[in-house]
Formats: sequence, C-alpha cells, structure tokens
Amino acid sequence: MIALIWAEDQNGLIGRAGQLPWHLPADLQRFKRLTTAHDVVMGRKTFAGFQRPLPRRTNWVLSRQELVLPAGVQRLADLDALRALDAQHPEQLTFVIGGAQVFKAVLPLAKRLYRTRIDHAFTGDTWMPTVDYAQWQLTAHQAGLSDERNPYPFSFDDFERR
Repeated sequence: MIALIWAEDQNGLIGRAGQLPWHLPADLQRFKRLTTAHDVVMGRKTFAGFQRPLPRRTNWVLSRQELVLPAGVQRLADLDALRALDAQHPEQLTFVIGGAQVFKAVLPLAKRLYRTRIDHAFTGDTWMPTVDYAQWQLTAHQAGLSDERNPYPFSFDDFERR
C-alpha cells in the first residue's frame, strides 16, 4: 500500500536547498517510527540530500536516469516499477518520502497520507503539490506543542483515501 509522508509549514513549504527548513525532533521521531522496516521511495534529489541509505529500511530511488547508487539503494525506473513493487506486498506500507515531483507523480496511487503540519512560516524553494483533501478522510489527528526541543507548534494528521 503506497503512502506519502511529509512535513510542511503553514504555507505548504517542504524544503529549502534540498533540506528541511526546520529542525523538529518530534517529526523526525515519527518519521523514523513509521518508516523503519518498510520500503522508502524517494526522488534522486531527495536521496542526494541524505547522501546515504536510511538505516533499517529498503531504500529506492525513483528516477528515469541510470544512476550510480551506493550499496543498499535500488532504482525504480518509473511508476510502473513502483506499482510492481507495491503489488509484491500490497498489505505492507511503501512510504514515498519526497520530493515534490515524486509526490505529485505518486499522489494518484497513494492510499494513505501522513502529514506533519508546522504552524510557522519558513522560507524555501519547494512546496508540497496540492492535495485535494475531499478525496481523503482524516483518520487520526494529534496536536503537538512547542517545547525546548520542538520550537514550533505542530500536528500530525493521517488520512486514508475515500
């Protein structure tokens, strides 16, 4: 089952120069908890931001380009390859983790969304594609509060396709 997972600011911003524009440990912990032991799919630019495979996950880079990838990272050539990967284990989650072009391409295939909304405006250069939330049902909402480690108010929202 294909799921998108991302964090965005109050304006839908998701990135700046290939990185997150904020540091929010609660979101990083949630990301790790949800994606560990699952397949994670990302675009070439997102992978370049990590510079190494995410541990305890099967790492896939979705790219039409032939790539030289480190051990532990495999390439998916197109959306058909992603569909085939998903069909191999339809009850398990395959997390798409970015970037914006990959989110836009994969959104029609997704069955679940895991969004972190940060109640703050940041500057950056990459925004989440528009999601038509009329097609989605909110299944979980958890408000988070800012504290000494998490300097911005935030919430976690989970959605399933209607």
